[in-house]
Amino acid sequence: MPRFLITFVSTVLLLFGLVYLPPIRDHLIAPFTDSLTVIAGWLITSFGGQAWVNGNVLAIPGFSVQILDLCNGVEATLLLWAVLLAYPAPWGYRLWGMVLGFLGVQILNMLRIISLTYLGVWKPEWFHWVHWYVWDALIMLDVLLIFLLWLRRLPPPADPHATAA
Repeated sequence: MPRFLITFVSTVLLLFGLVYLPPIRDHLIAPFTDSLTVIAGWLITSFGGQAWVNGNVLAIPGFSVQILDLCNGVEATLLLWAVLLAYPAPWGYRLWGMVLGFLGVQILNMLRIISLTYLGVWKPEWFHWVHWYVWDALIMLDVLLIFLLWLRRLPPPADPHATAA
């Protein structure tokens, strides 16, 4: 357990340190955030709504949101990746978990972005509370559930006491 904890904390610090380096933030994270905004706008218009996108700003009639760091799902994904990398498992399963985990976090985060945008029109007085408390908790619960599902899919460890036949 101490080895896992040390590896997890070290990996979190490393991943967060890398992501917040200006070149990575400017050339990878910012364009990723802008593309999330474009996808959210596309989804809204695909289902008959009106949406406008300008960089990381998503607007619908009556409300707009700016998708910033901590709202793009990157930090939640990094936490998930850190626990998957720290857990003693075959590398193929770790990579499989990282890819599917990224998708799982981003799908829920897209629902978060779109629902908060509409909540800003329908119940603006609820926006900040739902944004900072409800959805943050749901995203972290998503990370935990993805990790637990990943754990269930792991193959059983090889029995070191088994004899070859």
